[in-house]
Amino acid sequence: MRTYLLLFLAMMGYCLHLAPPVKAQSSNAAPSQHLVFSFPADASLKMMKVKITQTAYTSYFSVFNWSGGYAGLQHTPDSSSGSSKILIASQWDPNTAGGVFARQAYLGQGTIYSRFGGEGDGAKTINPYNWTLNTWYNFVIRAWKLNGELFIGTFVQNLSTNQWFHTSTLAIPTRTTFLGSGSGAFLENWHGSDPRFDGRFVRKAYFKDCWNRTDAGVWQKSSSRYFNCNANDAYRNGIYDLAYNAGFDSGEDAYFMEHGGNVTPSAAFNGGRTLDLPVQTNQASTPALTVGEVSTVSASYSAGAVTVNWANNNTKSPQFSSTVEILNSSATVVGSSTETLPQKRSAVISGTLPAGTYTARVTITDIFGGVSAAKTVTFTAGSGGISGNWYKIKNVHSGKYLGIENSSTANLAYIAQYTTGSSNNLQWKLVAQGSNYVLVNRNSGKAIDIANSDQTPGVQIIQYTVTNGLNQQWQLVSAGSGSYLIRTAMSSGNIIDNPGSSTADGTKMILYAANGATGTPNQRWVLEDTGVPSSMQMLAYTKPGAATTVSEEAQVLKVSPNPASSFVYVDLPAKGTEIRVFNMNGALVKVVKGDLSGKVRVDISGLGAGMYIIHFEGKQVRFIKQ
Repeated sequence: MRTYLLLFLAMMGYCLHLAPPVKAQSSNAAPSQHLVFSFPADASLKMMKVKITQTAYTSYFSVFNWSGGYAGLQHTPDSSSGSSKILIASQWDPNTAGGVFARQAYLGQGTIYSRFGGEGDGAKTINPYNWTLNTWYNFVIRAWKLNGELFIGTFVQNLSTNQWFHTSTLAIPTRTTFLGSGSGAFLENWHGSDPRFDGRFVRKAYFKDCWNRTDAGVWQKSSSRYFNCNANDAYRNGIYDLAYNAGFDSGEDAYFMEHGGNVTPSAAFNGGRTLDLPVQTNQASTPALTVGEVSTVSASYSAGAVTVNWANNNTKSPQFSSTVEILNSSATVVGSSTETLPQKRSAVISGTLPAGTYTARVTITDIFGGVSAAKTVTFTAGSGGISGNWYKIKNVHSGKYLGIENSSTANLAYIAQYTTGSSNNLQWKLVAQGSNYVLVNRNSGKAIDIANSDQTPGVQIIQYTVTNGLNQQWQLVSAGSGSYLIRTAMSSGNIIDNPGSSTADGTKMILYAANGATGTPNQRWVLEDTGVPSSMQMLAYTKPGAATTVSEEAQVLKVSPNPASSFVYVDLPAKGTEIRVFNMNGALVKVVKGDLSGKVRVDISGLGAGMYIIHFEGKQVRFIKQ
């Protein structure tokens, strides 16, 4: 008996020695799941609505997957963009190893660009959209081909306010297809190893009105659709591997996906992880759409060119392309400009106009192919124009003149109004930059400037060393009776405003939105030619060989945070190889080199406190080091 016992114990020891160690469960993510829609043809536009009713950190509610890309809403513990509830759009590189990359073509207000990797490589944009629960959002992915590239724009509409937002456009080299025929949505809990974010939290979203639109303009509904829950992630999902469900909710007239927590699959799954889905009950034969609308137009003529600016009704379908026409008094078109560029809101049409009254006419085509009603405004081309003389600039309301506070010659001194006089402080040289002007003070030799390109309404404007940057360029917009609005050439279109219609000497001027097409008297200015010529040399910082008239998208350089103590992010409007940082004495204090694009982090921890200027590809922006 003792022999058998020893043999049994030896065998047990041998088996125990050979048994592999049990791997501890380290992830309990809610299972990833997908809605898949099939369509009969390739699409240049995809559209679908989403409503999120339950969420938690590390959630991705992807609304659209298309050929090579995806877009949707995320709930992330990282709120460095400005919100934890962000809007994301991504496009994979066609061939990273071969040097064929996706790139940014446009970033909406607040949108941040970066590269991603891990599951392939590509271009990504995020926006601190701050979406809310129980709100329907309408997503549109719009693609078009131009100059050898395929552009893919992401638009979203908050259906509680009807406000549209164009978050970004990404681009890849053109291909045979647009977005492909299929569409998909998915729900993902991307972090399962942290109890603050894992599958214990229920996440749920509804999806409806999924459409494809062919490039020929034909609307299509899905021919089939199904749900799938990943079947190969049991270890990642841990105790929540069966916490999934999906189906069609007739009350919402929408498909839903949910996972995590105490969610269980309905009986319709019959023990499986896939489910065919029915036709959406109340989806119409074509979607109900608004037509894009131009709300305001302004136009002015100077230096042999007409500058036309417009704004659109943001509750109507977003702009896709625009046509701007100049008509003479006989209603004959004497100049025009047409461009496919959803974010475009300004056009410069070159050509000398004889003296007379003209009409600028703007028409837009929206992303769904709707054509707006034309919006028009009249303007006058005089026989004179801006001379090379010094001017005094008088406010129509106060009758007082633009000058520098206390006749200062220092950078950052404020622009203020004063009673008329012969002082050089009240005289200005208007130096053409394409169709715009840089306004240079005779006393200081410095230009009216928007500090740090901050276009916030109410910000006080300053003088600064002439750079010819876009934040120093202004448009003269005819406001009638020989007066003008002095409007920034930057995106806001804000104008120089006499705050509170003040009549006091020393009142500091601000940027503000124009009240209507011609503004109010405190926003209108009269140019008084002194008859005194000026031969002032303009200082310029322009990249050699660069064009003198470029769009705002090619000009704006942004920096954040500002002020900063350790680092700043520089938003680059184009690719480049070098960022240079100068102190206010003009000394080069830092250089960043490489293949630079998007949002670039610059370490400023070694710089002393003060103001600095960042130069990149002929553009510049200032920041303050604390």
